[in-house]
Amino acid sequence: MPRKSFYPQRENKNIIAKKIILALAVPVLMPFEPFSKTHPWARGAHGKLESKLLYPSPEKIDEKKIRQSLYVLKKRGYIKLTNVDNKGKFNLELTKKGQEALKGYEFQDLEIEKPKNWDGKWSFVMFDIPEKSRYARDVLRDKLESMEFFRVQQSVWVYPYPCDKEMDFITEFLGIRGGVLVFTGKVSRDIKLKLHFNKIGFSL
Repeated sequence: MPRKSFYPQRENKNIIAKKIILALAVPVLMPFEPFSKTHPWARGAHGKLESKLLYPSPEKIDEKKIRQSLYVLKKRGYIKLTNVDNKGKFNLELTKKGQEALKGYEFQDLEIEKPKNWDGKWSFVMFDIPEKSRYARDVLRDKLESMEFFRVQQSVWVYPYPCDKEMDFITEFLGIRGGVLVFTGKVSRDIKLKLHFNKIGFSL
C-alpha cells in the first residue's frame, strides 16, 4: 500500500517541481562540476532540462524559478547528482524518494486513451479489498471516479474501453493487485450505460 504522501506535498502545488520530476524519469547527463556556493549545477541542469520541460502556454516559466525548484528538490532528497566518470561528467537523477514521487505524479495524471471506434465491449473492474487496506481501496474508488468509470456497486465499476494496462499500473502502485479483477464482456441491456457515457461526452 502506498504512503498517504506518495508525492511531495509542497511540490504538489508547484507545477515546476512536478515537471522536473517527470522530466527526470530518464537521468540527464551533466558535463560539469556540480557543486559550489553559487550552485552552477542548478543553472546547468536548467539548460539540460529545458528541452524536456513542457512550459505552460503562453508564458514561459522563469529560469530562476526552475533553478530554485532544482535546488529545493535536491535539498529535500528528491534528486541527486551521481559521478559518471573521471572527466567531470555527472548524472542528474531521481533518488528513491524521487522515484516514489514520479510514480505518484504518473498515478495522478493517468488517463485512459479513448479509441475512435467502440467495439461494443465493456470493461469491468471488480475488487474485494480487506479493511486493513482501506486507504488504498478509497484511493482506487476515487481514481476510478476521476477517470469517469460508472459505478454499478461499491466494488463493481464499468468503462466502455480497454483499460488493462492502466489498471495494472494502478493496482501495482496501490499494492492491491491480488484484490482486483479486470475483464471485458458485452451487456445485453446496456442502454442505461450508453446514456450515461454519452451524456458525459463519450460517443457510443
